[in-house]
Amino acid sequence: MRGKIRLKRFLQRSRDKSFLLLCHHNADPDSLGSAIAFALYLKSIGVENVRIGVAQSVSSYAKRLLTLSPVPLEKDPPVREDVVVIFDTSSLEQLEPIEIPRGKTVIVIDHHAEKEKPIRADIAVVDSSRTSTAEIVWELFKYLDFYDEKAVKALLAGIVTDTANFRFANAKTFKALSEMLERFPVQMGEIFQLVAPVSDENIDQAKRMAVLKACQRMEIRKFRRYIIAVSRVSAYESLACKTFLNLGADIAVVGSEKKGVRISARAKENLVKKGLHLGKIMEKVGPVIDGSGGGHAGAAGANGRKNLDEAIKLILKEIERFLREVD
Repeated sequence: MRGKIRLKRFLQRSRDKSFLLLCHHNADPDSLGSAIAFALYLKSIGVENVRIGVAQSVSSYAKRLLTLSPVPLEKDPPVREDVVVIFDTSSLEQLEPIEIPRGKTVIVIDHHAEKEKPIRADIAVVDSSRTSTAEIVWELFKYLDFYDEKAVKALLAGIVTDTANFRFANAKTFKALSEMLERFPVQMGEIFQLVAPVSDENIDQAKRMAVLKACQRMEIRKFRRYIIAVSRVSAYESLACKTFLNLGADIAVVGSEKKGVRISARAKENLVKKGLHLGKIMEKVGPVIDGSGGGHAGAAGANGRKNLDEAIKLILKEIERFLREVD
């Protein structure tokens, strides 16, 4: 895993510096859990000034992780710290509206494949063979000889959610999982409870309304023996995608034009096994919407400013091209 030697040397001489740990839009348990675990490490070596920042919001699945954090969290924070550590993304668009001033030391820790124009990082620890950023942070902790039960719980939460409850896990995932559970007697039931969505009646109603509107506006496209569901909502795009898959679609694409352009896509596991990679398709969508896109093979998204119709046309074209070749 490249970058870990440089990172260790940097951390050894930076205990008097201030650190901002940044998470992407709608921070999920992998991004936030990795940041919380890293904050625990920094505090353990005597770093006094540490904050966690998130772009725009924290996902409902990640909010309970805040009980593990040793430092405050701030939405869209001004960047005053000496060092900025970015977790689970290598795209500046995924951090908007946060702006990183020149002169800061930037560190990226991520498991996504590098984009054509990644964040210019002074130190990058990137391993696309990992199914979560949390696994990379665990590997770093072993190298740094740091073991902490709260940090492990935060990392396990990231692994559970980013692998979709281990459906997309690989041998490295289970090796990391085994190492953590051998160190600490953590009950996995506790981890699943940590990532249960935090909600209230108003949010639940908004989610139900969004899904119903998505169904009402759904366009069903049949390509050979596959069903593709396409729709638009003003919020909860990923939830609408998951619902469409549960209803029988093989692939779901849902877009929104509220406060810019957002697109979410999901695919059934059998298509992922055949080689479909929605994250790579979303990377192509980024420039079209004047933003960025990426993600996993079976679950991906994009955020931008314009051209939702054009973007959906491109996504469908790429999906149909894949389906044509796979059959």
